[in-house]
Amino acid sequence: MTRTGIVVILFSVSLFLFVSSHAGAQADCPSCHYRPGAGGFVDKAQYEGSAHGKLSCTSCHLDIIRYPHRGTPSVNCTICHFTGDRSAPKVREFQFSVHGRALREGRAGVPACQTCHGSHDIYHSLDTRSRTARVKIPSLCGRCHAGELEQYDRSIHGRALREGRTDAATCFDCHMEHLVPNVKQAEWQLSLIRQCGGCHKEEIESYRKTFHGKVTRLGYAAMAKCVDCHGAHEILPPGEKASTLSEENRVKTCGKCHHGATTRFTGFYAHAEETNKAKYPLLYYTYRFMTTLLIGVFTFFFLHTFLWAYRSLKELRKRREGKQ
Repeated sequence: MTRTGIVVILFSVSLFLFVSSHAGAQADCPSCHYRPGAGGFVDKAQYEGSAHGKLSCTSCHLDIIRYPHRGTPSVNCTICHFTGDRSAPKVREFQFSVHGRALREGRAGVPACQTCHGSHDIYHSLDTRSRTARVKIPSLCGRCHAGELEQYDRSIHGRALREGRTDAATCFDCHMEHLVPNVKQAEWQLSLIRQCGGCHKEEIESYRKTFHGKVTRLGYAAMAKCVDCHGAHEILPPGEKASTLSEENRVKTCGKCHHGATTRFTGFYAHAEETNKAKYPLLYYTYRFMTTLLIGVFTFFFLHTFLWAYRSLKELRKRREGKQ
């Protein structure tokens, strides 16, 4: 027998043993892992109803090739969710997020895919059983960010979510679930204004008309933004004493940028609506007066210019006729 023939036979035998042991491991998984109380217990009904329910165990646990086995290393989700998959953009976003970078640096306690999505109980986010279901997002993030969760629960957003308002802002709406940015980045701070404006359309329109809004639109993150006045996680209605915009705290809030601010200084219109006569009568009449004055001045200017041009042309024609 030739050397090539021997190599082919050895390769075929190795491949057969690998496939058979792999298949055997898959077939033997339920004998241990479907038994309640056993180490590494997996709920059969839960797993089969999950997003990965149709996959074999060894589709993810590639290192398990024989039965029994010792330990189960953490699964690398990117073996499927990276290239050629519809979730690839989300994976790439995670790689560049603060979580992804910290994970690559080997920092302990950093969330990986399984931390948020689960392992054998992964469901679509629209499924109420999912860990990433909208109503569960604050508690999910709060497992690491307990202080922020406590503030959020007291806020107007947290209250609304508990009352069943699923359109209330959650962590993902501001921090983005996969592309979690560094909160000190100026680009993200400015983009957060648009995030707030996505729900508070009237407020963002009036804010953009103010000095603060116009300067932030030019790209200056040091100017007052929504969170600088309303707070980040602990947003409360201005009528509540604990609010950053209550009468008790308004001077302190403005004083963060405007040192020496007084009560009178804080009386300016932060979200002025010049067309709202009932709420801002002084601003309304000032706006009407200035608009009327502006239109009147330009009307007089154009009329005067037209008459002056007409008279000049008329005089020019007379001089030409006199010369003839």
